[in-house]
Amino acid sequence: MKRVLVTGAASGIGAGTAAALRDQGWEVVGADLKPDGDLLELDVAEETAWDAAMEAAGPVDALVNCAGFRSRAPLVELEVAEFDRMLAVHVRGTFLGIRACARQWLRDGRPGAVVAISSVTGTHAVAGQPHYVAAKAGIAGLVRAAAVELAPSGVRVNAIAPGIIATPMTADRLGDPAQRAWLTGRVPAGEHGEVADIAAATVYLLSDAARYVNGVVLPVDGGWTAC
Repeated sequence: MKRVLVTGAASGIGAGTAAALRDQGWEVVGADLKPDGDLLELDVAEETAWDAAMEAAGPVDALVNCAGFRSRAPLVELEVAEFDRMLAVHVRGTFLGIRACARQWLRDGRPGAVVAISSVTGTHAVAGQPHYVAAKAGIAGLVRAAAVELAPSGVRVNAIAPGIIATPMTADRLGDPAQRAWLTGRVPAGEHGEVADIAAATVYLLSDAARYVNGVVLPVDGGWTAC
C-alpha cells in the first residue's frame, strides 16, 4: 500500500482529497495547523515542523500540499506582515514540503510524486488579493522548477489550479448572491466546482496513469482560464 502525506487535511480540499485517496487504497497521513483526531500537527511554513512531521509520517510515496489560507486587502493597504505570511504558508510551505520528500526519495533511491495547490488567480489576477495572487503564481513557478530538477530521479511534481470551488474558504463569497453571480459569471460552465473535482484530479496526478505528466499546472476551473 502506498502512503501519502496530505497537508491542510482538516477541512476543505485537503480533507476531501485525503478521503478520495483512502477510497483509492492509499494509506493517508494527514497533517494540519490545527489538527483533529489522527492528524499530525504541522505549520507548513516552519522548517523544523517539517522535520518532525516527516519523522512521524515515516516513508511516504507522495505529497499533496493543500495547506493554505486566503485574506483580502487592497494593495495600498496591505501590511507587510500579511504579505509575508501569505507567501510563507503557500510558497515556502510548498518548497519545504517538496524538499523534505525529495530528500527522502533521493536518499532511498525511490520515485515519488507531489501535487501542490495553486489557483487560477496565479495566471488570471483578481483585485483585492495581491498577496494571494503572488503566492499562487509562486507555487506554479516552483512546481515547474522542481519538476525539471527532480525528473531524472523519477520524481514528478505537478500542481492543480482550482477555480471557484465550494469550500469553507469560499463560503462567504458564494453565500453572497451578488458575489456568487459575479464568480459563476466568470465560468463558462456557469457553476462553481466541488471539492470532489479537485480530489479526482489529484488522484489522477498521483496515479500510474499520469506517469508521463510532470511540471503541469492543471486548471480545474470550469473553463475560467480558457476565457
